[in-house]
Amino acid sequence: MEDRKPVAPAAIVLAAGQATRMGAFKQLLSLGSSTLIEQVVDQLLGHLQRVVVVVGFRGEEVVAALGDRPVQWVSNPDFRAGMITSVQCGIRSAGPAPAHLICLGDQPVLVGVLEPLLGAARLSPQGILIPTYGGKRGHPLYIRDTYTQQILALPPDQGLNTLTRAQAADTLEVPVAEPGALEDLDTPADYERALKRYPRTEHG
Repeated sequence: MEDRKPVAPAAIVLAAGQATRMGAFKQLLSLGSSTLIEQVVDQLLGHLQRVVVVVGFRGEEVVAALGDRPVQWVSNPDFRAGMITSVQCGIRSAGPAPAHLICLGDQPVLVGVLEPLLGAARLSPQGILIPTYGGKRGHPLYIRDTYTQQILALPPDQGLNTLTRAQAADTLEVPVAEPGALEDLDTPADYERALKRYPRTEHG
C-alpha cells in the first residue's frame, strides 16, 4: 500500500513554561544520564530531521543544556499567556511543513509512542492523530498543515483540544503500548516516579 500522506513533520517542543507546580525548573532536572529536555530532544532527533524548541522562562539555560544539537530555537515572549502561544510561536518559526508534531518538553518517554504514531500517519488520510494508552489520549499530537491557520488563529485562552474536539471525524486515535504517552512531569511526585524508570546519574 502506498503512503497517502508525506510524513516529514516539524517537531515543536514546548519548553517555555515556568513549572510552578514542580517547584523547580523541570526542563533541567536530571533524568538518567542527562536532563529532561535532553531526553526529549534526543529521542525526537532519532526520528525526525526538523526539531523546533520553544523557550521562554530561563530560555538561555535550556539552549545551553542542549549544546550543539541540530535544533532550531525560538523564544516566545508571550509564554505566560498560555501554552497555545508557544505552539503558535513554534509553528511560525518552523515555516512550511506537511505536518507538525506537538511535543511536551516534560514528556520523557517518546520512542514507544513516536514509532506507532508516525507509522499510522504514513497510512492514514486523517488530519489529526493522537496516541492513546488504556483508552486515554496523550501526547505528542500529529497535526497536518490543513489545520495550521486554525491553530494560529486560536486565542490565548484556548488550547489544541478546542481543535481536536471540533474535528472528531478527522481525528485518528492511535493505541500505543507505552504508558509514557500519558506521562508528563508537573509535580515532584511525577518526577519521583520518572526517576524509578530513569535512575539519576551524573551528567556533564
